[in-house]
Formats: sequence, structure tokens, C-alpha cells
Amino acid sequence: MNFKSVFVLVFIFLNGISFSYSQNKEYAAEIISKLSSKDFFGRGYVNNGDLKAAMFIADQFERNGATPIGKSYLLPFDISINSFPKPITLEVNNTKLVPGKDFFVGGGSTATEGDFEVIYLDTTDLKTALKDKKRFDGKIVALDAINLKKEETFLLNASGYIFTFKEKIYWRMSDANEVKPFFYFYALDSLIKNAKTATIDIANEFYPTYKTSNVVAKINGKKYPDSAFVFTAHYDHLGMMGNVMFPGANDNASGTAMLLDMAKHYSKPENQPDYTIIFMAFAAEECGILGARHMSENPIIPLSQIKFLINLDMVGTGSEGIGMVNAKVETRANNLILKINKEQKLFDNIHSRGARCNSDHCPFAEKSVPSIFIYTRGKEYTHYHTPEDKGPVPLTKWDELFSLLDIFIKTY
Repeated sequence: MNFKSVFVLVFIFLNGISFSYSQNKEYAAEIISKLSSKDFFGRGYVNNGDLKAAMFIADQFERNGATPIGKSYLLPFDISINSFPKPITLEVNNTKLVPGKDFFVGGGSTATEGDFEVIYLDTTDLKTALKDKKRFDGKIVALDAINLKKEETFLLNASGYIFTFKEKIYWRMSDANEVKPFFYFYALDSLIKNAKTATIDIANEFYPTYKTSNVVAKINGKKYPDSAFVFTAHYDHLGMMGNVMFPGANDNASGTAMLLDMAKHYSKPENQPDYTIIFMAFAAEECGILGARHMSENPIIPLSQIKFLINLDMVGTGSEGIGMVNAKVETRANNLILKINKEQKLFDNIHSRGARCNSDHCPFAEKSVPSIFIYTRGKEYTHYHTPEDKGPVPLTKWDELFSLLDIFIKTY
């Protein structure tokens, strides 16, 4: 299905949507619920879930009074991505494991179907095993997940791998930009350590040039329209693993909802900011921070006009405060936020961290744009990269975070 076809379908789909537009938490909860629903297929690359979400977000920006920069809210770009549109099977010792619970498929896995012998390999035996690689031909090697990042692991030339975890497993698509010459799974160690045989069925669909889209809107500043605060959040998530959907309610429908909530607030004449505010909802964060990187390399405004950039990712909790990545680099912003928090008594704790390239702030920080990444912390909602991130997200400190951001842009 091409980009225009998706646009037409989503346009029809959106005309049937009506929101109550109540302030803050209520509106945010509606947005999170909608974005994490089955309508968007986990906002990934099966059934164009990402593009349908992009159209929805653009429509919400328009309804909320934010305007596009240029002719459209949508800024398309191409990525390469592997996807898994059909159910995936992993059967161990004649016992079928549950996808999305007992195992996840590796994002770069190639299509495979068949029966395999499983060889469980201890990490301490890895170097010795390399001396006799032929015994792994046509077999599956099972080994501890600590070996995932070791180059020698993949020199075994096995048909496939099962990387085992002691307690918790989660899916990721950061390695899905190419198809590897083998398949691989993540699974619980307790289900794999006694494995002798495995039956595999994986069907993948690889798109070398898949067209996705960032979504950008703005509220013009009344005093300094040529200088902007930028708020970013990725709207994409992991999508579908066969018939298993990853809703991504907290990660990151919550951050996207904050952008839309802010647009709704600042579009009102009485709330118009002194500086322009630009909202950037990024695609393809989960597969390598690609949307933000594309934007940083093809900026829609000169990067020099960005007064400060705040990235919002997973902001649905807050009982244990907030974390701020790159805050130790941006000392002025860090000190101001700590001051605001102390005066307003918003959060019990703020954890200021150093530089780390773990979300959409990174490509901009690398280009010397003043940037931090804010996320909320709390055990009231801990679902991450599993089908369980389906909400409802508690939004424990939603109003407090909104207030912190509002005061920040008025005083920075």
C-alpha cells in the first residue's frame, strides 16, 4: 500500500473520531488509549500502522490549533526495515512456547521453517567452540544473552541462535534495519536450558525503502517568532510480531500525548508563548532513532534558531520523580529545572544524568543544539517493550510535568 493510499484511508478513518477535548489528563488519556489501540497495529510497519498513527497525530495538531511548518504536518522519509506479518512459532522439545511471553524473535531474523537440533553452549565454552564450528552447521545454538554483543558468537555459523534471559525478556527492533543470514530468538533460560530440539516457523517481510513520516507543528511566538523551544517525542512503537501486538501506551504514546496536550494549551490566545514552540513527533525511534536523525540532518528550521530542545519519552508515571539525560551537560537548564522543582514542590526526586544516546534528543545534542531528555520514574507502571504496555497509563505526575515544562520555557 503506498503513502497516498494510506492517507486516503486514514482521512476517512479520522472523520469518524471525536474527542471531548477536556483539559490535560483526560485528553492525554484519550490520546494514549487511541494510539495504543488495535487501530494502529502497535504503530509499526505491519499494515502501515506507523503511517496511520502519523495521520492521526497530524489531524490532532490541526484540531488543537497548531499549524504546519510549510505545506504539510507530514515530513516523509525512507528507512529500511524488517517486519513479521505472520504468526511465529518456536516449539522446544515438542512444547509450543507462547510468543510475546515466552519468547521474542530477533528483529533481523531471516525467514525459516523446519526442525533443528539445539546445542546449549556455556559462555565459558564459546572460544573453544569456535575451533570446531562445523558441529554447529544446520543447528541452533542456545547461550546466555550476555553473548548478544560478542562478534565471535556469530562466527559459529549456526542456522540460528536462542539468547536466554534469567527473569525478564523484552522485544526490540533496533537491529531490524537489515536481514541477517540467520534467525535468532530471545527466550527465558528456564524454558531453553534443557532443549534438545526446536521447531521454527518465521515469515519476514523486508522493506529496503519503506516510507514513514515525522509529524511537525508549531505555535508562533508573540515576541520572538524566529527563536523556538522544541518539544520532541517519538510516536512509533514496535508494531506487530505476527499476531502479537505491542501497544506502546507508555512508550511512547504518553510522550506524544504530551506534545498534543501542550499544543492544545498554547494555541489558546491567552496562553500564546513569547517564543515559538515547535512540536516534533518522530517516526522510527525504535529502529535506531532514525526519525530524529533525519530531522537533525534535514532541519525544517535552522538549528541555530532552537533555543532549547526537550525530548519526552515514557512520561506516564512519576511517583519516584523524573530522570533527565544530558542534564549534566546542560548545566544552566539543569539548575533552572532543579530550582523550579524546589520552589513549586513538583517532584520528590530529579535524577540528573550525563550524556547518553538513548533517545531522540541525541542527534540534536550531537549537533550542539541545547537538549535534554526527560522521562518519569515510578513502579506504578513498569511495562516496557512487551504486549503488556497497553495501559491505562496512570499519568501520576502529568500535571506536575506539564507545569515544569511551562515554567521552564517562560524563564529559561
